[in-house]
Amino acid sequence: MHSTFSSHGFDLSESELTQFEQFLSLFMEYNSHTNLSAIRERGDIIEKHFIDSLYGVSIASEVITHMRTTPIRLLDIGSGGGFPGIPLKIVMPELDITLLDSVGKKVKAMSYFIDNLKLENIRAIQDRAENLAKSSDHKWQYDIVVSRATAYITDILFYSAPFLTKNGRIILYKMPGEDERRDIGQACKKYHLKLTGELEYVLWGKSRILYVLARA
Repeated sequence: MHSTFSSHGFDLSESELTQFEQFLSLFMEYNSHTNLSAIRERGDIIEKHFIDSLYGVSIASEVITHMRTTPIRLLDIGSGGGFPGIPLKIVMPELDITLLDSVGKKVKAMSYFIDNLKLENIRAIQDRAENLAKSSDHKWQYDIVVSRATAYITDILFYSAPFLTKNGRIILYKMPGEDERRDIGQACKKYHLKLTGELEYVLWGKSRILYVLARA
């Protein structure tokens, strides 16, 4: 596992690698009886779930550096089996993380992973983003909002924008596409956001991109 992470530039500590090994075992066992992901092979899970999630670390680290609030709150919309939220928590334990999904079996699985990995200041809740955004405990309360391969760019920005603090960042994990790249400008105007960065990378020979957005 160490060499796979290292090949993507992620040099993890022994304790972090141990947690990822534990998470891998928990995820594979749970996924064998409850369908969380079509990705089931050990190597595929490491690269397509764990490593893909960690590409957001550099951007999240920049947010932490520039924010003065403590702790930094992160919301993961449509977290599914816990991605990218749980991998981010393993390498950035200082984050306070909320994993959000509307599917009960996925929330139950994420809570199971959190408990067994003994992670603190992270929880999984079942709700829809548009409903949660009505709560004063969540609206405009997150310094980082992430979402990985959930919805079309205009939809996910609609869901994400109401949660973002004044100086926070939205990080979207996407596959590069001409349609979304074209529509991102219009969506930014509509939700008073601006595109502040893009990070392109390759997994299993396929291109990936992170879009980073802030309040305009």
